[in-house]
Amino acid sequence: MLYPAHAPILLLTRLDPSVMQPPDPTDTSGSLAFFGTRQGDLLRDLLACGKMHLAMQRLVYVTPTSGAVRKPAGWARGDALQVIAADALGFDRVPISLRAVGKALADRMAATPPETVLAVDMGWGLQTASATANFEGWVGVASALADSTERRVVSIYNRSLLIDEHLLVALRGHPAVLTAEGVVTNPHWLPPALQEKGTLREQVNFWLGGLSPSLQRTNPFADRHAAEGADPMWLLGRRAEEKVIPREEAARERWKIRCFGRLRVYRADGSQIDWAASGGATTKIKTLFAYLLQQGGKGAKADDLADLLWPEADSAEAARNRLYHSIRCLRQALDGAPDSRSAKAGPSHILRDGASYVLVPPDRSWLDISTFEQLCRQSQTHVKSGDLDEALICLRAADRLYTGDLFEDIPTEYVDDQERDWCWTRRYWLRDMYLKVQRDTARIYRAREDHSAALNHCRKALAMDPLAEFAHEESMQVFAAQGRREAIERQYALYLDSLSRFDDRPRSESLAKLYKSLTA
Repeated sequence: MLYPAHAPILLLTRLDPSVMQPPDPTDTSGSLAFFGTRQGDLLRDLLACGKMHLAMQRLVYVTPTSGAVRKPAGWARGDALQVIAADALGFDRVPISLRAVGKALADRMAATPPETVLAVDMGWGLQTASATANFEGWVGVASALADSTERRVVSIYNRSLLIDEHLLVALRGHPAVLTAEGVVTNPHWLPPALQEKGTLREQVNFWLGGLSPSLQRTNPFADRHAAEGADPMWLLGRRAEEKVIPREEAARERWKIRCFGRLRVYRADGSQIDWAASGGATTKIKTLFAYLLQQGGKGAKADDLADLLWPEADSAEAARNRLYHSIRCLRQALDGAPDSRSAKAGPSHILRDGASYVLVPPDRSWLDISTFEQLCRQSQTHVKSGDLDEALICLRAADRLYTGDLFEDIPTEYVDDQERDWCWTRRYWLRDMYLKVQRDTARIYRAREDHSAALNHCRKALAMDPLAEFAHEESMQVFAAQGRREAIERQYALYLDSLSRFDDRPRSESLAKLYKSLTA
């Protein structure tokens, strides 16, 4: 056997979206996905599998970084390796245009011999705001690219870096798996037509039909389900019975919800939801959306919403009337129609369930909070196991996502709600996670003697919390390594000055001890 049990696996993708049955597992043409476990071994392992199963002699490799890439061991002198940085192809553009990326790659591959394989390291996704949605778009682009160029396209997924929802996109997008023992059918594959526009009920129907034709049934248009659970992770649960909404030939509607810093919601076409366009009070409409988002599938009672937004109202009835107007304005803003009751608007994203309101985002919408939390957990796993290269990639991705405190532009009188505490505690918990990201990143950079980068992350932490002890400690350690005694003294003086402005913070004995040892 060529590889141990933890060796990467290879997936294949059929190109024709109309095909609704898994292809012949022995067919090795088209778009493939490659799963590895260590960043430094990906290219080497891809080379071994590619030569054995794809007769690969030339490789065009798209790397997520701009640094030089060494030719892996086993690469023969006559073999050709061309390395392209992902940002040179437009993977780093905001918003990203995968169609343009696909065209740029098609132009490059047109001049290559038939035995050439295109390999794209999917680590580029961690440098974008919403990798899950971008990966879903890439699966179709890779298939179309393989079809148009008649070259094999390999998408490389690092299992130790990418979070589970990224890997699930790959599993749904590739119909067969190539293992060391051979190619096997992937039962989790979905045809592109169902992957992009099918409802979950249609997708489940396809999977069941693959098990047995007797399990396949016509999907009746059932009422849509609201999300389940109060945690924002409910967005990953998908809606089980969403009605198909006729649209133009555009991609299926989904949102990218940015909660860090200023609250922003982007549609599938890249346009941003305009809170002010509905004719209501912009601040209250945004607060209403943020509150319903945090409540998830359980929703929020109308009386609680009215009390949160209009505590000074003359009567409960007056507050409810204002709430009804704001709900109508929020529906208009989210549904993208002047009047959400019109036939063209389709089902509303705000549902009434008895005395409560529930937010129902489009299927497969993306939320920055969920991705941030997963990246933080992923990085901690790598730090504990000593895989610092992988840890640093996850930490950088988490750092890019945190663009400010949770719902930073929601007024304090709505956020500091002690009765409901829907935001304040969670805001400071996420802030603490962000500080730990800065701590771990600074420590890794200091250990690698990248002093400038380490100090940069210390400054980020101190900008948020002037008394962040680890940031003062790391800064002094860096200055000591640089032989800058005056900088050590200045840093400790800065800590003492900040401490004098906070009566409830005791002086850190460990920090004082470190200062004395470094200046002795």
